[in-house]
Amino acid sequence: MYVKNIDYREIHIISSHNLAVREEETIVRVAGAAGDGVQSAGMIISKVFVRNGLNVMTYNYYQDVIRGGQSWYQIRGSHNPVRSQGDGLDILIALNRDGLERHTNPEINEGGASPLEGIAIFDQGITDYSPRSARYCPMPLAEIAAKHSKVALVKNTVAIGAAMASLGIDFSIVADVIRDTFGTKGNVAEQNVSAAKEGYETYKAKYPPLNKRLKTGGKGKLLLSGGEAVGLGAVSGGLKMYIAYPMTPASSCLHFLAAHAKQYDLFVKIPEDEISAINMAIGANYAGVRAMTGSSGGGFSLMVEALGMAGMLEIPIVVYESQRPGPSTGIPTKTEQGDLNLVLGASQGDFPRIILAPGDAAQSFYLTREALNIADTYQAPVIVMSDLYLSEHEESVDGLDLSFTPDYGKRPGDGEANYRRYLITDDGISPRAVPGQEGLMHNEDSDEHDEYGNVVSDAETDPRKRVAIMEKRMRKLEAYRSTIPATDTYRFDDADVAVVQWGSTRGVVEEAIDLLRERGIRAGAVEVTHVFPLNSDIEKLLKGKKVIVVEGNYTGQFNRLLKSEFPVDTVLVNKFNGEAFYPGELAGMIQGAIRN
Repeated sequence: MYVKNIDYREIHIISSHNLAVREEETIVRVAGAAGDGVQSAGMIISKVFVRNGLNVMTYNYYQDVIRGGQSWYQIRGSHNPVRSQGDGLDILIALNRDGLERHTNPEINEGGASPLEGIAIFDQGITDYSPRSARYCPMPLAEIAAKHSKVALVKNTVAIGAAMASLGIDFSIVADVIRDTFGTKGNVAEQNVSAAKEGYETYKAKYPPLNKRLKTGGKGKLLLSGGEAVGLGAVSGGLKMYIAYPMTPASSCLHFLAAHAKQYDLFVKIPEDEISAINMAIGANYAGVRAMTGSSGGGFSLMVEALGMAGMLEIPIVVYESQRPGPSTGIPTKTEQGDLNLVLGASQGDFPRIILAPGDAAQSFYLTREALNIADTYQAPVIVMSDLYLSEHEESVDGLDLSFTPDYGKRPGDGEANYRRYLITDDGISPRAVPGQEGLMHNEDSDEHDEYGNVVSDAETDPRKRVAIMEKRMRKLEAYRSTIPATDTYRFDDADVAVVQWGSTRGVVEEAIDLLRERGIRAGAVEVTHVFPLNSDIEKLLKGKKVIVVEGNYTGQFNRLLKSEFPVDTVLVNKFNGEAFYPGELAGMIQGAIRN
């Protein structure tokens, strides 16, 4: 048994530039400095695409500064499914010279993204650049903007109009999105609409359209980030309280819930720190109110003692843990899957915990909702793991099934005789009373206890009681394991190579599999969302296959868990530079791993 690290810096990128496929999609990138309106421009383009019925995936690349630095926002749109930010770049909207140079020069292009292959739209005042192979489309962005508004950032809207003209997008939809974006700001909306319209017409008069065959005009779609989907799923699952201290990238969920708290009849509280947040959430659940908390790895580190208390008291709690590179405060604006060891071992001692890791926005919605039921059913902590990539990128969703019945688990009836809070049962689950139920007064203590909740070590310790109650608690994991749905796979029926992934790498792994299949390599994906405990069906799926494990960390944390559970040889493909995988890059890495 062995683990082999594949150095992503030395791997050949497999081209995904199948001409027919590339003509049916477009990838647009808005590049500039923090404060240039990069993200807001990108989000307008995203909304234009989804209102045209296109599938969308975005990628938000930004720095930890308020102004300056280099940021970009990428939007991929197609009438075909899109599952990652993709490879290649068709349209660059460069808001400064650095953005123009950086994204047309493969030697300095950041983040692993492919350089520009199509057109570059930028202000004609930028003249001191080094021309490359891209088609340059300088335009009077600032001049047009000044005709319509005194706000310099309106030049971004002019550029959006030009970009949409290059794709043949109906301008009326562009105008509607702009009005929705600026509609609360008086005549600002119409100023931006007229500026975008002139940019649209100016591009059409000066430059030819791109050779794209986008099928627009279909039914509009939802546009959700992973963090928003977690929040929406929690609300759909009966959440009544969300208590969290802000820490990126988990803050996207907090911001969404705070903005919609009144609409959803939800109590949102920002306490003084993460210790208070989890203890308040545990207290609410103890009282029978569905509550959860969330943070990144640093904040979750502060929660671990309370997490163990919830395990001992058998109080349900759901924690949303969104990863960024560590250790310490790490890189606040980048992504990684480096917290699995932390979550697996959080708090001292042994107690049941359940870990879920959605792979996209829709799964973030459904798994978070289900996590609330799981926590109540098994009276145990449930951690929903995400990362910056999934939490902060936006993707289109066709629709969400809002039908759901909350399950609050085993509850005793009022006045039950000889009530034992920690009754020893075959599945380890005891009836849980909540404060105020008549005749069910009982002890709940963070020390080890017997069935009645009485501490077992006040006068003398009875080892038999410790063994009995510990075994009772841990039986919950096996009871839960029997309910885990079958592990998802992708193009796996005839696969010789099993590519195992967990969490946010789902979409990019699927696209990498497609590229490998085009090369005659029979690879398929095993897509793990139920990370702990692992579904026992995984062992059968992997038997007799070359196993490649893909994850975004240095040490292969999930790979280690997989090998501890099942007798399997693996090759680790990892990336830990703070950026997400790209399909062509990952396909090349997997092909290199197959040869080892």
